[in-house]
Formats: sequence, structure tokens, C-alpha cells
Amino acid sequence: MRGRIVSAALAALLACTLGWAAPLLDNLVVVRDGSSFSVLVEESRGYPAARASALADALGYAHAGNLIQMDGESVRFIAGSPFFAVGGQIYQLANPTYTSGPHLMIPASWALEWLPAARPRQWTYMDGRLVERPSVTVRPPERDHWLVVIDPGHGGRDPGTTGVGGTREKDVTLAIGKRLADRLRRESDIEVALSRNRDTLVSFADRPRAFEQRGRDEVPDLFISIHANSMPRKPHSARGFETYFLAIARTDEALQVALRENASLQFEDGGSAAALDPLNYMLTDLQSAANLQESRLLATSINRSMAATLNGPDLGVKQGPFQVLVGATMPAVLVEVGYLSNRSEERLLRSSSYQAKIADALADAVVNYLADYGQRVWSSYGSGG
Repeated sequence: MRGRIVSAALAALLACTLGWAAPLLDNLVVVRDGSSFSVLVEESRGYPAARASALADALGYAHAGNLIQMDGESVRFIAGSPFFAVGGQIYQLANPTYTSGPHLMIPASWALEWLPAARPRQWTYMDGRLVERPSVTVRPPERDHWLVVIDPGHGGRDPGTTGVGGTREKDVTLAIGKRLADRLRRESDIEVALSRNRDTLVSFADRPRAFEQRGRDEVPDLFISIHANSMPRKPHSARGFETYFLAIARTDEALQVALRENASLQFEDGGSAAALDPLNYMLTDLQSAANLQESRLLATSINRSMAATLNGPDLGVKQGPFQVLVGATMPAVLVEVGYLSNRSEERLLRSSSYQAKIADALADAVVNYLADYGQRVWSSYGSGG
């Protein structure tokens, strides 16, 4: 069963990045609200493409210029490029959009392949037609609380990185994690579990399962792993915070951060260097496409909140192959709260007042994210999308 889930998630992601071979068409047919809409397709560039305005009308979406407004999200196309953006995420088609006179032409593969993969509960490709699925009337179960797992990184015989002045990462992350847990417990609808509440080693696999370890069979809603960064050479001028979600690293810098954090596997019984290969475990334990999207949104909420609260530079939202995020079946992020290899930032990170500021920023981000996430969940069930 796990293999089938991974294969489906991987197929959806590959569809979003590589594109599939589009069929040769005279018309693109959309079936929506019991009616059939035919969109004229031209192949002047050697592949089928349709006018953005006509395609948006057939799909029931608003259109203006190079934008299609889709279920509250803007899809931004770039004429002459195969790339397009949705909610800050970049996707790639096999062929570029282009202009024909005053019209923006969109490859038919966007509607016939990407759209069903990205919105499988709303659209499906069937018998040569793009068909809108019936609206789902079943609502999600009533709930009166959210479950959040807070993971103070490292612990026990794994100290994590050590600062210029000897500050241990495991101590900083535990202090911030406890403060964050206390802050979130003031919210009447949030229940919190710490992966560790003392100086002990917890395996990567067990960290997202904090509620399960306490005899609960509910799947948590969020997983936040707290860490402190470091440069190989100390002291170093690098400073600032950044938040990661699970995906193959896009930069060597992000990969190096992941490898440094993943090195903690050596402290686990049976841990081996082979398990650190990022591509290996990304392909075997890939999260669902939905969790990747939600993890990115959670990471964005965290960085926005920390930027508004802290003095350190905002280094952005990034992606990387972090072992601790692999086992999470819910939206999950890893937060690097600062650099212990920087003298001034190390002093801040061991300060209880600064730790409290970080915890408050993280708590505000969680509360804001869950409010938005709840609306998306209800909207999704109400619309079938």
C-alpha cells in the first residue's frame, strides 16, 4: 500500500514538472455543470494550444492578461516560457506559452494533464475530455482542536552543532520548543506534544509520532522541527533564519544544511551513512503532493512571522532532503532559527528573552496557518476541489 501511495505522489509531481505528451486535437472539450464546452485548439508551434481567455471561460475561471484565477489562486503564465506559477510555486510544462496576435496561447497539456494532477478531486481526464467531478457534499468530521507536534532537534548523546562560545544546539532547541509548547497551549483549540521534553535522544522516525507514543491514534495536523544553523568555519559572519520543507534541494547550500542535520543519524542504533543519500529516501518516502504544498505554506507563514518579530536576516523559505521530515505524514517543516557559528547570534540564541521572541513568532505563525488551513479544508470539501 505504501508503495502505491508513493508512486501516485511521485507521478503527480512529475506531471507538474515534466509534462506528458499531449494528444493532437482540433478542439479541447470541457464538461462542466452538465454542459459541454468546446475550445478551439491550434498547432502552429507543433503542439496543441488554446487561447487563455477561451480556456478560462470553459473551465469557469476568471481571466485577465496572463493570469487565470483558479479557486482563489492566481495562475501566472509567462509568454515564451514553459514555466508558470501558482501560489508562489513554480511548475513547468513540456512546451512554452506564446502570444498569437492579442491572445495568450496556453499549451493544452496544462488543462489536460497538469490540472487533473493538481486538482484530482475537481477534474479528471476521461475519454479525451476534461471532466469536472461532481461536487462533494460530505463535510469533514467535526473537530474541536488541532494537534501539533513540536520537535526540539537533537538531544542526548547528539548535541547538534556547537557555537563559538560552546552553546549546544540541543539546549537551544529544547528551550525554544518548551516555550513554544507553553505558548500554543494557551490556545483553546490547539493540543501540543513535544517529541522530547528533556535531554534525550529520539530517533528521526519517532519524532513525528509524538502523539502515537502517548497512546493517541489521531494523525497530527502539523510537525515543526526546531534547529540552529552553523557554518563549518567558526566564527563566521553568516546569520539569519530560514525554514525548510521536504523536497530535493535546489541549491548546494540547502543540501549542505540538510546533510549537516541528517548527520545525527550516526547517533541512532543501526544508523549508517548510506541512509543519508537524499535522492534515495526522497524517492522511497516521498510525501504526498498535498502535504508538500501545505508544508510550503506553513514554512511561508513561519518566515513571515519571524521576519516581523526578529532582527535577524530573513534567508527565505527553502527545500531540502531532511531525514526528520521524511516520516511526517502531515504538513511538516524544519526551522533554522539562527547561526551558532556567529558570535552575536549565538549570544542571542542562548538568551531566554530572545528564545521567547522566537517561540512567540512561531506560535503566531502556527495560529495564522491553522486558521487559513481550516478554511482551505472546508472549502475543499464544499467544492469537491
